[in-house]
Amino acid sequence: MGNSSFSVTLTTSKRFVHHIPSRPRYLCCLAAALALAACGRKDQSAPATRLDLTGAGATFPYPLYRAWFSEYATRTNVRINYFSVGSAEGVRLLAQGEVDFGATDKPLAREPGDSGACARVAVPTVLGPIAIVYHLPAGASLRFDARLLADIFSGRIRRWDAPAVRVLNAGVVLPAMPIVVVHRASGSGTGRAFSDYLAKTGKWRTPADSAADVVWPVGVAVEGNEGVASEVKVTVGAIGYVELVYARQNRLAVAAVQTAAGDFVPPGQGSGTYPIVAQTWLVLDPAHVHAGRGSALVTFIRWALEDGATSAKAMEYFPAPPDTVARYDSLLRKIDFAACGGR
Repeated sequence: MGNSSFSVTLTTSKRFVHHIPSRPRYLCCLAAALALAACGRKDQSAPATRLDLTGAGATFPYPLYRAWFSEYATRTNVRINYFSVGSAEGVRLLAQGEVDFGATDKPLAREPGDSGACARVAVPTVLGPIAIVYHLPAGASLRFDARLLADIFSGRIRRWDAPAVRVLNAGVVLPAMPIVVVHRASGSGTGRAFSDYLAKTGKWRTPADSAADVVWPVGVAVEGNEGVASEVKVTVGAIGYVELVYARQNRLAVAAVQTAAGDFVPPGQGSGTYPIVAQTWLVLDPAHVHAGRGSALVTFIRWALEDGATSAKAMEYFPAPPDTVARYDSLLRKIDFAACGGR
């Protein structure tokens, strides 16, 4: 992990149910933090010994991004402040010019301005496994397939000792207690990726609009991967989904999931066939970033895709393949921020 002193993080773990979040305090804190970050951008053309950049978005890749930002700060005069506030919020802040870049785990909806040399660019950085985490008294090692997970997260199966759970976990002593589903609140790319996986069973429906939120019919909604991990950790009988690093950090039990070949494998670098993964992107908008800052961001992203691959593998993410790195390296080099009239 990187030294967190090189990055600014704002997350919430406030618990709320049925997608009725109330976040005035969070919004005030975020506005204040962004105002402080903007202070370093008043004189865009003046040279500086240190450059501060600001980004916001996905919680899914945040552990890796924190490590990248820390290492990059020790190598350069660029410090990157990042607000881990969720994919949708990060894209919104970028569109409003509040941050220099966004980060998302949700495919970007195409907008009218997304064409030509000044279009938004979403750069794929890593893939990461979405771990199924749970909290049972006996600490049993569990197995799931997509159909069973779809039934649990839809509310069709509500108890740990249900017959369908016992069938896949023969020999495991399952408690006679309710299942507490923990899922992400609104604007989550991780939730969208998990929902897309469940939809393959035909027993679950994901919204056709990629920008639409997933509607979870049961369970407790919390903010961020860190929020889901914390909620599962303190709730006996809970089940949830998080990026694998969050499961490792919180020492949560991690389930094995059935692959297309019928095997049950846990997530991680040693299981390339693990079926639940999410892609994450860094998003640049040449029309919303000053030329000098845009160039600095391009330099960082090119470094992350190449030199950052080692850190990604060490943290059990899957780096972008060489052909993808080469394609986006060429694309990034062609962006003319000055011509796009960025702020």
